[in-house]
Amino acid sequence: MPKKNEAKEFNILEKIEQPGTLSKIKKPKRVFSFVGKFFIYLSVIVILIGLTFSYKVLLSANSVIASSSIPSLLGQLKYLVVAPDKLIAGETEDRVNILMLGMGGAGHSGGYLADTIMIASYKPSTDQVAFISIPRDLFVPIPDYGWRKINNAYAFGYNENEQDGGEKLMIEVIENITGLKINYYGRVDFEGFRKVIDDVGGIDVYVERSFYDSMYPDYSFGYQPVSFQQGENHFSGEKALQFARSRHGNNNEGSDFARSERQQKILFALKEKVLSAYTLLNPNVILTILNDLSDHVRTNMAPWEMIKLYKSVQNLSSDKIINEVIDNSPDGPLHAETTVDGAYILRPNAGPDDFSAIQEIAQNIFDTSTKKKEEATIEVQNGTDVAGMAAKITETLRLSNFNVIKIGNASEQNTGKTIIYDLTEGEKPQTLTALKQKLNAEVATTLPAYLYSQEDQVTYQGLSAPLNTAIVPQGKEVDFVILLGTDAQAILNSANSLLTDNGD
Repeated sequence: MPKKNEAKEFNILEKIEQPGTLSKIKKPKRVFSFVGKFFIYLSVIVILIGLTFSYKVLLSANSVIASSSIPSLLGQLKYLVVAPDKLIAGETEDRVNILMLGMGGAGHSGGYLADTIMIASYKPSTDQVAFISIPRDLFVPIPDYGWRKINNAYAFGYNENEQDGGEKLMIEVIENITGLKINYYGRVDFEGFRKVIDDVGGIDVYVERSFYDSMYPDYSFGYQPVSFQQGENHFSGEKALQFARSRHGNNNEGSDFARSERQQKILFALKEKVLSAYTLLNPNVILTILNDLSDHVRTNMAPWEMIKLYKSVQNLSSDKIINEVIDNSPDGPLHAETTVDGAYILRPNAGPDDFSAIQEIAQNIFDTSTKKKEEATIEVQNGTDVAGMAAKITETLRLSNFNVIKIGNASEQNTGKTIIYDLTEGEKPQTLTALKQKLNAEVATTLPAYLYSQEDQVTYQGLSAPLNTAIVPQGKEVDFVILLGTDAQAILNSANSLLTDNGD
């Protein structure tokens, strides 16, 4: 097992505000170059606070402000010049791995349970960057604590040692299940996330589709329903946090993939605002951001390491970025289970303690020969007289990242056992296996004539949409047709139980 990461935490304001520092430094000759370095540093910090870098590290750092506005910073920035021949950890092995964590923090229920867990990897030889998201419900062995959800690891370690116990224990667990050596870590809490967005006056985000989440957690151990409207939105820090954290939204916004996409939008919008004239020409805003970050961001990366890493990837093209979510989608290596206590967990398909599939993904993330996902399309037909069954089952499937594009009512509604019709001639086996496991259904390859043409087929628009709102275009093909039987009600009951137990 790789040696634990023992680098000391770097405190931003401690380094900036050391007594007597300014008097020991001569007046800079090239003020603007030092200010430029400040914005490089600030840009990297923004990456850290964006719910664990959230997939984007391509930030600009060319703007400057008057030196007289922030005199206490300029002297310290003189020491942030990076020696070109000095290597950051992992460069020799051609793989720099950074563990990034987002959590509630002090004052929150379960404040040190990791809400977001991600590994950012940089491959210097090819200038590639990869982001690997680890689900917080993954059931793993935690040293000295037995089998628990992985999000507990930080909390257990923090309780033992508030200084860096959480980071060390989480790193140990991540290294064990992925086989990777973690070189650095970055951690941000919700308060820091909210404050920085409010410090810059909020952010503008385009919402792709309207959705509603009735199970968003409030701050009193209950739920606070939240909703978002399609189109341009101006978000405060709190609204941006809700947008990034929502896990139970309708309209196909309840999956890990959708959540990751929203987090990416938030980071991009925050980057745009931080590097706008409003922020760059306002020294008070900059100092406020630094002060707010001091209590809410922790990292073991030194300033020169941040700067060198930023310079290495600043011109990275989008085709050099790889995104991977370890989940229970049809192509994913995990599946959902319920513990004897009724808790929702995710476990490897290969076996309860077999993390080889996760290790293969993590260690070979830069392998261009990795197969493309199946991207199967699905139609759901209600073969019962229970109204709304097709829409409800579709919502359950989409929460597991199945791509349902059509739903409808079968003309014959006396089906007892759910059947999956495989129209791919066996070309998408992973999706078929996942559907069989999810629905406990039989499989057939010949579609009955009465399912070929249904007048009330519709494009799926979410549970709130009437069933007959849109006719499916002629010639629209799918890979699988699911004919629901009366046994589908048991699937809904199980799904509702998992959803209730899968709290935030």
